[in-house]
Amino acid sequence: MFRQALLTARRAGAQRASFVERHIDVCNPKGTCRSGSFDPSNILGSKTQLFYPKRDFTSTATKQSGHNKWSKIRHNKAIQDGKKNVLYNKLQKDLLIAVQVGGSPDPALNATLAQAIKKAKSQGLPKSNLERTLARASGGGDTNGKEILYEIMTNDSVGLMASFVSDNPARAKQAMNEIVKDNGARFTPTSFLFDKKAVVCVEVPASEVDKHVETLWDVAIDLGAEDVVNLAEEGGSDAEAAGTTAEGAPDANEKVEIEILGPPNLLATLSSTLSKPPHSFHLTESELQWRPKDPDAARASAEALSEESKEALRTLVEELEESPECVGVWCSID
Repeated sequence: MFRQALLTARRAGAQRASFVERHIDVCNPKGTCRSGSFDPSNILGSKTQLFYPKRDFTSTATKQSGHNKWSKIRHNKAIQDGKKNVLYNKLQKDLLIAVQVGGSPDPALNATLAQAIKKAKSQGLPKSNLERTLARASGGGDTNGKEILYEIMTNDSVGLMASFVSDNPARAKQAMNEIVKDNGARFTPTSFLFDKKAVVCVEVPASEVDKHVETLWDVAIDLGAEDVVNLAEEGGSDAEAAGTTAEGAPDANEKVEIEILGPPNLLATLSSTLSKPPHSFHLTESELQWRPKDPDAARASAEALSEESKEALRTLVEELEESPECVGVWCSID
């Protein structure tokens, strides 16, 4: 290796070779060193080691890793990890609320919890997080955190209901203050614009949707539900087209969702009855939501908003939802 280094230096020019020969240090195994010229053959024949100073061939300042591609990769990874942590926190809080609503930490006895577990798994919640959350819910006490409901009004008179679950309400309120203030909104009563509803959604084949709607009407209304809605029809022509073939016939492979609405205390009963035999519907959603009290007025208000106001509202809702302790945000417009 040393011969190769010397040959390379000599090829670079006599002056460079002379510099290496004059300034190389020869150290013996005991650690004592002497400077001066050297005989490569003697050095290679012993256990001595060579040390020579590093010399840069450029005067340009070296760029550190914090300013290169790794910095961007690390920053992007931190963003993705942050979003993943927010998602995991929300899924875990959904599990805790499902236990409270259904009254049991056993998914076999709690259809709302079973749906929350299915949703958590489908969105990638690690098994360890899932088991830890269920164990925490089973323990009872204050470990589940306190549910806090914030009422917010924007400058465009759009009401919001934001649900948080936190073991530190003061910290949650401080975070909320910053978000609301930065977006020009304010805390004020808005619950009069909403009704709290039990919302259960089931998925059925598009080709059999009419039959299932009739069945759900009979079963859900008997249980105390208030409405049954075919979301494909509610969504308009695009949603209807998604469940049909090019000839306009229902596509047997397509699925559509049917939504059942009822009073909040009916959530567990609806979820359990519809998900078990003899009905055995596939539940895609089972939770408590705040819905606009007047749906028609809510749609009209949404259409009247300017694009700038809609964008400002989206920004506010996104920032609220990105809070780790946020469970859900609902608007008075549709």
